[in-house]
Amino acid sequence: MLALWLALAAVGGVPSTHAGKLTRVWELDLRNAVRVRDGLPDFPVFALRFSPDGRRLAVIADIRGTREAKKSRLLVIDLDHPEANAPQFEVEFGILDSGVLNFGWSPSCGIIYHAGEVIHLATGAACELPNLSVFVTDSVAIHVLGQLNPVPLTPITFYSQGCDERARWEVPQSWLVWDVSTDRHLISVQREISAGTGDWLIVDPLERKVLRRWPENAGGAWKFADSGRVICQGGNPLNSRRAPAVCASADTGKEVGRTSRNGNEPIAAAARAARIVVSDYRRKRVPFDHEYGTTFKGRYVWDFGTGRELASWYPEFQTYPDTWAPAKRVTEQSRFAISPDGEFVAEGGNGVVRLYKIEP
Repeated sequence: MLALWLALAAVGGVPSTHAGKLTRVWELDLRNAVRVRDGLPDFPVFALRFSPDGRRLAVIADIRGTREAKKSRLLVIDLDHPEANAPQFEVEFGILDSGVLNFGWSPSCGIIYHAGEVIHLATGAACELPNLSVFVTDSVAIHVLGQLNPVPLTPITFYSQGCDERARWEVPQSWLVWDVSTDRHLISVQREISAGTGDWLIVDPLERKVLRRWPENAGGAWKFADSGRVICQGGNPLNSRRAPAVCASADTGKEVGRTSRNGNEPIAAAARAARIVVSDYRRKRVPFDHEYGTTFKGRYVWDFGTGRELASWYPEFQTYPDTWAPAKRVTEQSRFAISPDGEFVAEGGNGVVRLYKIEP
């Protein structure tokens, strides 16, 4: 990765209004890489995931097929050789970064899972798990019956990497998994107690233990960072003018830092570093109304170990037809991810993926 950066850093950068900047390493037009050209000309990008070793990037993009059977594409990009032929797979439409966890890698990078389908990259073999299944080790995947309506029991099913059921664990709560730490084999869980109230939990599913439990607040989902030692949450600007991102010890709950300005959803956390990318939204009053809306001000990389803001920028936007009302168009910020070591940011939208080096 370093050799590639040295060779391509001259491509250009993204200006910053705060400390540091992003320097563009490369830019890849996915439309030139796809084998079948039957999707949307807009080629929207829906989700990005760095592999745990930081050497590849999984990208979910495009919308194909009929209204009743929409599909997307999964492309696996080699970050050192982005121009090389990328492995490609057809996947179900609907995998989005804004939803609960249903897209990721196994710890050794040999498997990509998406909406329940498990792809073994070395052979191309695939098998099916229920949607919202996640891998906590290379050989163990779990599925939690994802729902937020309180039920007497939540069944948690354990599967092998070949999608064979191995065991079950029933817990007396409604659980929804929002993140996984493959370093510590932990999951971040939202538990609904009654409509509008609930808890957050840190769970060791292999040991079948709840390690921590605390009341739910109005912020976003808690996500793991720094090898699973820390969890981070984006603030909610609709509830307060001051809505920072907060990071805390996954073991004790002790706060380790909060951003000096608004740090809101969506966020992305570096799996093995003390860095997160957050979105800066500001609350604004809706004209002729008593309600509040938000204004997007940009993204920035925050180091919760030092409390420093490392880079700040205003991202590209993408636009594409609304899947439920094709006459309308969706306009949104490009999707993004941060590498496990916290050194790189990837952004994607309208068929283009860009890799940036964080330059504090």
